Amino acid sequence: MNISRCIVIITSILACSVCASSLTAQSYFIPLQRQWIRTAEKNALRNDSAFIHLGEKPWIANEIGHSGAPTIDGIDNKHYSKVGAKVWRDHLVDIKGEDYRLMIDPLFDITGGRDVADTGAFHSANLLLNQRGLQVAGSIGKQVHFETSFYESQATVPDYLRAFNNLYGIYPGFGRTKRFGEHGYDFALAMSNVTYTPNSYISVQMGQGKHFYGHGYRSVLWSDAAMAYPFIKARATMLHGKLIYSSMYAELRTLDRLPRGEVPEALYKPKGASVHYLSFLPNQSLEIALFESIIWNRYDSTGTHGPSAWVAAPVVGAYSISHGFDDRNNSMAGINARWRISKKTMIYGQWAVDDWTDRRFASQIGISLYDLIIPGLDVQLEYDRVSDYTYASPFALQNYVNVNQPLGHPAGGSTQEAIAILNYTKNRWWCQAKANLLRQTTGPAGDFATNPDEQIITFRAWPVRELLQADAEIGWMIQPQTRTSLLAGCTWRIDRTDSAFSGVDPLHTTWLWIGLRSHFTNKYYDYQ
Repeated sequence: MNISRCIVIITSILACSVCASSLTAQSYFIPLQRQWIRTAEKNALRNDSAFIHLGEKPWIANEIGHSGAPTIDGIDNKHYSKVGAKVWRDHLVDIKGEDYRLMIDPLFDITGGRDVADTGAFHSANLLLNQRGLQVAGSIGKQVHFETSFYESQATVPDYLRAFNNLYGIYPGFGRTKRFGEHGYDFALAMSNVTYTPNSYISVQMGQGKHFYGHGYRSVLWSDAAMAYPFIKARATMLHGKLIYSSMYAELRTLDRLPRGEVPEALYKPKGASVHYLSFLPNQSLEIALFESIIWNRYDSTGTHGPSAWVAAPVVGAYSISHGFDDRNNSMAGINARWRISKKTMIYGQWAVDDWTDRRFASQIGISLYDLIIPGLDVQLEYDRVSDYTYASPFALQNYVNVNQPLGHPAGGSTQEAIAILNYTKNRWWCQAKANLLRQTTGPAGDFATNPDEQIITFRAWPVRELLQADAEIGWMIQPQTRTSLLAGCTWRIDRTDSAFSGVDPLHTTWLWIGLRSHFTNKYYDYQ
């Protein structure tokens, strides 16, 4: 990462902000995971006394007014032994002092199952995920907070995930893999950050992680489905909380190697990314935000180099307006919005433009309903549409992708998807049912590696792939600090391509599993 350019971004934002009194509470970030987010979002919608911005994640807990921790009746008053408290309620390690705190927790995702409908060539009927990790978090004084986590994983997966890995060379959300046994994969994930909040108006963060811009299950602007990346980010709050502006610079990677030279294994060709986000709350019910991202050219025939000097101008929309959307540095702009109809209902949506001339657009509309009919019952409905060649670029290295995964909707361009999700929580029990119907063109229009300027016009339409997937899981929470649960679930899916074109039989999956899982990251197995 070019540190000098990143420092310019930070100082530019800080110069626009007015210093204020020190924070009275430490700034803990809510994990970027659906269960934590849903709990905190539900609480935030009930708040009429504060301006709470929900479109940019991960959130700072004290700004949302909730930690996202689960509500379990009687957990604080119940008597536990020291060992019992560590198992059923508290952090494994929790060291507190007047000006510091350190918390350590183990993370697990150990599941075993079987694909009882396996018809694939590898007959991967017996499936196992063995994932172990550690979460360390803490604070120094009232202004510095740090977090770090890592996962080490081995897995044998259903045929549809095997095909995805073999095509792109990655495990969804985790990155590159290496072989484990005869048919398995070995992969890892590490994330960390250090956050400095000198006052209640400013925060500066750097580390390696993921971000999400939006209110839905998917984001067509920037999602957390791709691999983690190094980043540096600054954020300023103005107008008594009504206005928030943030700017982030990230270092992304392709899976194309640099010239080998004298080293035994060449590095991958780099690219940079800037994300600018301006969010405004005219009142507690309406939130509207402007979004801009730029994928910076970091490699050409002359070798690796720094990004354009424009990276030092953290002004949302400035680059897209001055250079257009399909410059050598590939930009995208969009709008992110939500409207709180009631304290239990929220409508949300997004609109993105990747290239105005070629009509490469993406859009989203959705609704979230909380405590529907009975307490703890939540429903979410969403529709996403991504037009042809979205996330692609005439300059291959500058496509809207990190390590072979789109940074927006993870399926890529030429996609339509309808999603329905039902959640129910009561004390330590929880369950989720989710259905996805995804349709995508199989030709170059849906391939992020395509050059949109070299479109091949044919007299015959490309076949359409249709994916119908239903997931159901039920769990009993053991440890609320990490949401570690004993759980069981089923994934049923049918993946077919119009046989009039392809002649390929549908691929069926019925994956039954049981396991022990800590819920700290989102895992998306429903678009491949």
